[in-house]
Amino acid sequence: MNAPAIISHFDIKQRWMACHVKQAQFPTQESLAGYDIYHATSQPPKPFVMPAAPTTQPLTIYWVDSHPLMIQYAKLQAKQWPESDHANMLAYFAQLALQDGVEVAEARVSLCIGTQHGETCAAAMRVDTQENGQPISGIYDVIAPSDDARAQLLYALTEGTDNDHQWVIAG
Repeated sequence: MNAPAIISHFDIKQRWMACHVKQAQFPTQESLAGYDIYHATSQPPKPFVMPAAPTTQPLTIYWVDSHPLMIQYAKLQAKQWPESDHANMLAYFAQLALQDGVEVAEARVSLCIGTQHGETCAAAMRVDTQENGQPISGIYDVIAPSDDARAQLLYALTEGTDNDHQWVIAG
């Protein structure tokens, strides 16, 4: 995959992340500050090969499709930042919504969380775009408590796609 396609995919993902506070009717100062922190530290993805099915599956995976799951996603993502940034990052991640009318047309985004023993301990984002007719899927903001959990999470995010996809990953 060429570098311009990766950067285009990354830019679409960044616009999606921004639209939830930049186009929101009532963004909070904390969510705007959280976006600024997130945006300043985001790195473009690198090419990635779809993983094989993991040998162990320590997680229970949930696709984020409701407000309670979104809050779990936001809380876990916010915990990855320095304690001094937790409140701003929680406000920012909690502002994300999968269906709120401020979407970026070129992107389809899926979020998932993973639990172990009832505790949310894993999360990731998948962003699907097209670049010159080529499907590109990116995995971002991966959090997992172990290598086995990470492998399961990555496999869940790539499962069910065809071999035509180009994959990238950051995080």
